[in-house]
Formats: sequence, C-alpha cells, structure tokens
Amino acid sequence: MGQLGNLFQILGLVSGFAAFGMYVYAMQTQNKSTAKTADMIMIGQLVAFSLASCVLIYALATGYFKMEYVAQYTDLKLPFIYKISGWWAGQAGSLLFWGWLVAVFAVIEIFRTRNYDTKYRSTVLAVSALTSTFFLILTIFVTNPFKELDFFPADGMGMNPLLQNPGMLYHPPTLFLGYVGYTITVGHAFAALFNRDSSSNWFVDTRKWTIITWVFLTIGIVLGGEWAYVELGWGGYWAWDPVENASLLPWLTSTALLHSGMVFERRNKLKIWTHMLALISFQLCLFGTFITRSGVLDSVHSFAKSSLGYFFLAFIVITSAVFLYYLFKMIDELKDKDEHQFSFLSRDGMFFLANWFFLGLTIVIGIGTMMPIISGLILPDKITVGIPYFNKVSAPFFVLILLASGIAPLLGHGKAETKDLVKKFAPSVLAMIAAVAALVVTGHTQPLPILLTGFTTFSLVAILVSVITNVKKGGVKVLVNNRRYYGGLIIHLGVVMMAYGIIASSFYNDKKDVTVAPGESFEFSGYTLKVGELAAEERANYVGVYAPVTVFKNGKELMTLAPERRFYEKNEQAFAEVAISSKLHGDLYLILASYSKTENFVGIQAVFQPFIAWVWIGCIVMVIGGLYGATGGKKKNA
Repeated sequence: MGQLGNLFQILGLVSGFAAFGMYVYAMQTQNKSTAKTADMIMIGQLVAFSLASCVLIYALATGYFKMEYVAQYTDLKLPFIYKISGWWAGQAGSLLFWGWLVAVFAVIEIFRTRNYDTKYRSTVLAVSALTSTFFLILTIFVTNPFKELDFFPADGMGMNPLLQNPGMLYHPPTLFLGYVGYTITVGHAFAALFNRDSSSNWFVDTRKWTIITWVFLTIGIVLGGEWAYVELGWGGYWAWDPVENASLLPWLTSTALLHSGMVFERRNKLKIWTHMLALISFQLCLFGTFITRSGVLDSVHSFAKSSLGYFFLAFIVITSAVFLYYLFKMIDELKDKDEHQFSFLSRDGMFFLANWFFLGLTIVIGIGTMMPIISGLILPDKITVGIPYFNKVSAPFFVLILLASGIAPLLGHGKAETKDLVKKFAPSVLAMIAAVAALVVTGHTQPLPILLTGFTTFSLVAILVSVITNVKKGGVKVLVNNRRYYGGLIIHLGVVMMAYGIIASSFYNDKKDVTVAPGESFEFSGYTLKVGELAAEERANYVGVYAPVTVFKNGKELMTLAPERRFYEKNEQAFAEVAISSKLHGDLYLILASYSKTENFVGIQAVFQPFIAWVWIGCIVMVIGGLYGATGGKKKNA
C-alpha cells in the first residue's frame, strides 16, 4: 500500500514540475495552448494528490500498521473519526494535506481565471504549482507518510490523548485553509509585478479570496484557543506558545493587508505596503510551518527535530528574493506620488497608521517568539521570553489598534474638520469616561484593565454612532447597499466583544484549590460546590475516573459537573478532562487535580472565567462580518 501511495506522490511531483515549467514558458510567450496544457497537468496533479491522500486515509482507517505513519498515530482501539484525523495529526500527513489543499485552490483558480490574460494567469498559477510541488518534495524526500516498516506491528502506538478531542477534527483544517489561501493572494500580487501593472486590479480581484482566507485563519486561531481551554486543563486559552504565535503573525499582517488594500483600491496609495503585506502574510504562513515542523523551538505543538526547516528556509528566501526583485524593478511606479496630501484625520490616514500598529505588533511578537534562535546565534546560552514579555510589549499595540478601530469608522476618506470631529467623537469619549468611572467606583483598581475597558467602550460606541448616523441619513438600505463597509463594522464589533471577554477573563478571573473528602462542600465565587464519591468508567481506549460535583447557588441546586482524569492504554500519564458550565456572564471551570480512594480525598481546582463566552461569540460575529463584507461590491463609500 505504501508503494501505491508513493507512486501517486511521484506522479504528482512530475505533474507539478511539468505544470510549473509550462506556466513559466507561457509567462514568457503568452502561448495559450501551452497554458491550457499546463492547466490539464495541474488538474492531473490534484488527481494524483487526491489518490495519494485516499491511500493514506484508507491505511489509517483500516489500521495498516506496516506503514510507519499509521503505526505512529493510530491504534486498534482509537475511535474511527480520530483515525481519519490522523491525516493531519502528524508531520508527514499534515504536509501532504497542506499540499493537497494548495492543489485544490490552484484548480479552483484555473477555472475562475479561465478568461484572464494568459501571461497574468500563468504567473498566478505558476506560484501555486511551485508551492504545491514544494510540499510534494517534502513528503517524498524528507518525511514520507508512506514509508513502510520491515515488519507488520500487531498494533499502533496510538494518538496523543491531547489530540483526541473534537478540536482535532476542525482546528487544523481551518487553520490550514487560512494558511493556504494566501498562496492565491501572493500569486496575484506577484503577477501584477511581473506584468508591470501598478494598478489595484490584482487586489480587487483577490479581495474575496483574501477575506475568506482571513475568515478561515480567524476561525482556526480561535478554535485552537477554545481547544486549549477545554483540553489542556489550565483554564486559559492563549499562552503565547511559539506555535500559537506563528498562527497569529500572518493574521496580523493579513488584517493590515485588507485595510491597506482598501486605500490602494480607493486612493491608489500604499501600493508597496499592499504588495509587501501580501508577501509577508504568505511567508509567515510558511514560517509557522517551519517552526512547527522543524523542532527548532520548544512548544506543546512542535514535532521532533528534522531537516524540514532548511527546506522551508530555502523556499522562503528564494521566493521572497524573486518577489522583491520584481518589486524593486518597478519601485518608482509603485511609490505614492502625493504622499504630502496624506491626512491622518481621515479614514485612509487611520488605515495607514493601523498598518504600522499591526506591523509593530507582528515584529515584537516575532522577536519574542524567535528569541531562543536569535540569542543562540550570538550568546552561549539561549534566552527564552515568557508570558510577561508578550503581555507587556503587545498591550500598547492592542490599545492603539482598539483606538484606531473606533476612530476610523467615524472619519471620511477625506480630511475631517476639527469641529466635526468633536461632535462625532463626543458620545464615544463620554462613554469611555463613564466605563472607567464605573469600574473605579465599583472597587476595581488595576490600571491596565481599566484603561483597556475604556478604549474598548470608546470603540463600541464609535461603531454604534457610525451605524446610527448612516442609517439616519440613508435609511436601513445602506446596510445592504454597502456590505463591504458594514461587514467591516461587524468585524470591528466582534473584535470589541472579544476584547471585553479577554479583558474580563484575563484580569478578573477567580481561582481556588481545595482538597476535601467526598460528601464535603466548599464555597467558591458565589457558588457552593458539593463533591461526591469518585466513580470510574471504562471507554474504548481509556478508563476515566471522575468526581461528580453538585453546584448550588443561594441554596438552589443548579447542576452536577464531572471533572475527570483519563488513563489511556498507550500512555502512562493521566490526562485531565475539565468540566465546564458556560454562561454569558462567565464559566465555572472545574479540574480534578488529585484524588486518593485509600486516603479518602479529592483535590478540585475551581476557576471562574468572567465573560469568556464573549471571546467565542466575538469570533462568530467577526466571521459573519467577514462573509457579509465579502459579498459586497466595489468602491462604495459609507
């Protein structure tokens, strides 16, 4: 079976090289028949990719343990759905999955751009063909999912218990969809440079691609946070882990790309910014894979050290060099000619500032993430920075971004008059002052969350004022006629919701560790928690031990939660399975920290996370806003 999978991989590799070569030839000659032949070969690569993937999925599903990858990530008792998710659970399989997605996106683009100029579309598709083929090089020559063992094991090693969570089914695929989509965006950005086209046509053409890609990346990042929250058993959702950071970096630059592209489209400015942000977003997606797969940084997500990192670095350096060569060739045409007319009291000016805020945040997070590598090059011992560094350096940028997201909707694209600004911003400033005063009066003393709450409230009211003002002027129909603008406002509203959830859950959470005998109760955060007798239950591939905890409030029984510890057959370590009661005002989060039947005690860690549900709700609102905005037309002002 492994040989069959390898055969399909090699066919895909040959197809990829042939398609890339023919697209490059078509870029030079504009020969339509060559480009059409390349299209057919590219479709053939997708077929080969798909067949290879089917072989791997079949091997995973049927327990073909002679294949090393199958033996590493599955076993006989692993639930079927997790066997299938083994496709992207390991290093080799996830690279095959990534390459397959690039090939799928490329074929979609083949049909979408079938009537485009031959030279332009051949350039776009050459980028996709090169990228998909690069992943096949990795899975054939570096980390092959179809490698077979010299013997046939009776059973596999099983999947890491932390991956046996529903999050495994949707978090990696959505994140990969977010990563892969930027292959198309950067392909169009490069095609514009190769064709010496300084107009915004490439951005306009790929705007929906980029938004939908951004939506998937947003979903993937937040689902990863939600997975960590329910699975890792520490009550948080973001730990500034290197791999978490690696997914956040392209999100930040692609968010800047979407704003920069709007100025490019409307005002023919920020052309270099927009091209560079397309390149950086694409390369940061590969950079994230480099960090995850090379093992150069310690992370709960990372795989064993391998030579993959050198391949990624080579690909990133070479493709960036080619992109920058063509960008510098037409740098004079891309420079903004009327830079002195750029007003910071306009929406365009705020978008320009936002570019710097997002880029600055990307740089400080990137430096902190790469600090072990950077310091290891110049110092005898590696330096690692932790959560305090990231919180300290990122907070000012988040404040500035929150402010910009509130100010921008109230500004027009032209320069605003001072008296108009005072009138527009008065409600937001008053609301900000009221929010700060309310927190101080109710006994809150930490300056940072008070400040963040004030700016978040400023942004919330600014969004509402913008909507109400425009509806008063143009009626409710403006919400439909200008979907791009209101889609953006919905996204900003989602960001505000998330900000409230993050501030509350980060600064005002409550925690308590107790050890009690079964039948005893303890008080926590306004609740009375009564711990019951320990119980055990045997499942397909683990035994779970849980402690039922009955929750009372004001003497009334509300529910029974059952925090658990699981003992998997393939692992000696026990894994915590938390119990959560989620409400809009906060989550009651229980962890079975310890227990002993012989000594008759149960250790419970209780956490109350205020308003954390708004982090997930905010994400949903952002996704709705992104999809709504993607349905909008071109160049309509608020």
